This record gives sequence, C-alpha cells and structure tokens, in this order.
Amino acid sequence: MTETDVFSLIGYLAGGQVYPDVVPLNEQGSPSVSPPWITFTLVDQVYGDTYCGPAEENSALQVDVYSRTVDESRALREQVIVALMPLGFTQMSKTGGYEPDTGLRRATLEVHILQ
Repeated sequence: MTETDVFSLIGYLAGGQVYPDVVPLNEQGSPSVSPPWITFTLVDQVYGDTYCGPAEENSALQVDVYSRTVDESRALREQVIVALMPLGFTQMSKTGGYEPDTGLRRATLEVHILQ
C-alpha cells in the first residue's frame, strides 16, 4: 500500500484538504490552510517472512482530522472510516485530543491493513 492508494480513497474529504504526513505550512511554520483538514501517515509496513521472500504485508495507517470543534472532527473521522472500508482493515483505534498551539481539536484513527 502507498500514500497514493490512501489518498485515492479519502482525498475528497474535508473539501479536498487531505495531505500525507503534514498540512502545508507558511513561512512562520503555521498551517497555511483553514480547518478542517486531514493528514495521514503510513506508520509502518511489516512483511511476513517466507523462504521465497516477503509474504503478506501488515500496514499501520494513522489518520488525523483537525477542526475547530470536537463534533466536526469526530464526524469527519467517521467519514474516513467509511471511505477506508475497501481496504478491509483488521484493527481500529480512535483517540482524540486538543492542539494548544493551533486551538484545534484532533480526532485520530489508526487502522491495520493486512494484504
């Protein structure tokens, strides 16, 4: 799985403000777009081992949704879950948080995908 695969499923959410790894930043290092936005990271990719080479791939994907309200962040996170269903993820965890430097709410999703 690649970032392109993930983007093809969720890239339309949050008005198209979906970015791999980090939101675009201005010269001062602050976000250069207005919320809401979504970032995603392929945290790790672990491969099964066989005598013939790598076998199945188990990928961990983290998606962070940022907005001004808890409700909006959670609602967008639920849209992400629905959009990622074609990946057939095997595990899912949800967490949340507050970003004091931006004043934004964050809803995080981590899923594991076995391919």
